[in-house]
Amino acid sequence: MKFDFKEELKKVPEKPGVYIMHDAEDKILYVGKAIILRNRLRSYFNNSPHNERITQMISRIRRFEYIVTDSEYEALLLECNLIKKHKPKYNVLLKDDKNYPYIKLTMGERFPRVFMAHKAIKDGSKYFGPYYSSYSVKSTLDTLAKNFPLRSCRKKIGEAPKDRVCLNYHIGLCQGPCAGYITEEEYEKNVQMVNDFLSGRSSDIIKKLKSEMAEAAEKLDFERAADLRDRVKALEVVCEKQKVALAGESDFDVAAVCVNETDACVQVFFVRGGRILGRDFYIFEGAGNTELSEIILSFFKQFYEAETPVPSKIYCETALPEGERALVEALLSERAERKVEIITPQRGEKKEMAAMVLQNAELALNNYKITKSADDGGLLKVLEKLKELTESNVLPLRIEAFDISNQGDSEIDGSMVVFVNGKACKKEYKRFKMKTVETRNDTASMTEMLTRRYTRLVNNDKGFDEKPDLILMDGGLGQIHAAEAVLKELGIEVPILGMVKDNKHRSRGLIDGDGREFRLEEDPDVWRFVTAVQNEAHRFAIEYNRKLSEKRYRKSVLDGINGVGEKRKLALLKHFGSVAAIRRATVDEIAGVAGIGKAIAEEILKNLKGE
Repeated sequence: MKFDFKEELKKVPEKPGVYIMHDAEDKILYVGKAIILRNRLRSYFNNSPHNERITQMISRIRRFEYIVTDSEYEALLLECNLIKKHKPKYNVLLKDDKNYPYIKLTMGERFPRVFMAHKAIKDGSKYFGPYYSSYSVKSTLDTLAKNFPLRSCRKKIGEAPKDRVCLNYHIGLCQGPCAGYITEEEYEKNVQMVNDFLSGRSSDIIKKLKSEMAEAAEKLDFERAADLRDRVKALEVVCEKQKVALAGESDFDVAAVCVNETDACVQVFFVRGGRILGRDFYIFEGAGNTELSEIILSFFKQFYEAETPVPSKIYCETALPEGERALVEALLSERAERKVEIITPQRGEKKEMAAMVLQNAELALNNYKITKSADDGGLLKVLEKLKELTESNVLPLRIEAFDISNQGDSEIDGSMVVFVNGKACKKEYKRFKMKTVETRNDTASMTEMLTRRYTRLVNNDKGFDEKPDLILMDGGLGQIHAAEAVLKELGIEVPILGMVKDNKHRSRGLIDGDGREFRLEEDPDVWRFVTAVQNEAHRFAIEYNRKLSEKRYRKSVLDGINGVGEKRKLALLKHFGSVAAIRRATVDEIAGVAGIGKAIAEEILKNLKGE
């Protein structure tokens, strides 16, 4: 039975809950929560504006269902569980399955141990981290073992330990509690030192050791003084490696999100004991047109799972909607079993650090884009996907893309960029300065440029003799039809598509001459590639246009006129647009330009009219 949206919307209650969108194959497309289910669901079907991702999702909805809850917070919990279980295509998903190592200090044993753990669980022990690599954990443990040796074995040590010591005792990495060689009180001092060091109080430990070293030297116990000196040096080296020291708070995370035309990246820094212990980033493919707040909130809900310790404060570079922020704070507070705050810093050290994290996110996203572009095998797969998406019969191994640039009615030029096997082939780029088009007209300009380019293909001219597998136009149907007319007249058959943008001037899709649009959000790889082609064509056209403008401003018949220097010449050309327009102007009109008086205006007209 066909799902009647209008009738079903009437049945939706005005209560909080979760809604689930299904496609024609009954797959779950999207899971969301709402304070008032009826209002939220109606907003999807009453022509309200949405971003491109949600618009695409709406076009695929064939039915929806909903679950009523007692509160918005309960809806949030249910939403998190359903997203984790079903991983809907149109939700912002944290796909990276990264496990960070921790340092575990057991607290429920007579002689506690310290070692690396891959998960932090609630077992009464203390966990320090997360650390950004196993290497950093092992380096820290090595330093601790040499300076505050705790046992690493799993022996159960009784009240009167009399076991035989192992090799670790003989090489100085254990003090032999299993054999009774150290008392619990003495051992506890090492445990406390380890705890202080991992908690970021290493400077206090170093001061204490230096004091003991001086005391030992005064007593002429030079062997102990030398041992303490070596321990101090080792700890100072480790402290130097702990990157950046921050005043004030002890444990917190700092997160920032950035987007480009297609993807998004969240970068997070882990600060423990006042020092940055590590960082990492997460790429959200295809989330480039999603609101920043939606991405970062989705990240928080998915990243801080039950096994991941949540710091008391999370600093977020992006400002968040108050209601959503409070809900996620409540969720994380419940997971952490203490109060958790999400703060957008407005000034000071935290603001500067959030800006630094954002810079790292932008760098990571840019590097990800470069890495994707550099993968030859991956690029061929992208071209295969592009062929399937556009229902073409030919694999587009050679793509030629065209764009027009102008400054009003002057400096009209066009660009042709070439991509071979998915990579930009700059040696084959071409520039076209318009010869027949004298006023701003993109369609006429495109016609002239394509006529000149493909006439030379027909003539088999050197440098123009390669036939493309696909032509991409930075324009709409008018330019596509103009291009089709040119190729038809020349007897050339090549598929032509237009690259269209959304209302934020980002690549949205491809259209053919019949007006059919092929949406790009479906495949981030294809979306990323087409965006790169479109941006390169635009960049190349703008670059040439700028050079032409600079050349025009540098050389002019205005040069040499008494009283007209570079500044006045530039002001005149900016105001009138061309020398011809200045020649047609009156003395008063010219004198009205800033910096030009009546005497200079008369001199200008006298020279331009050859008097």
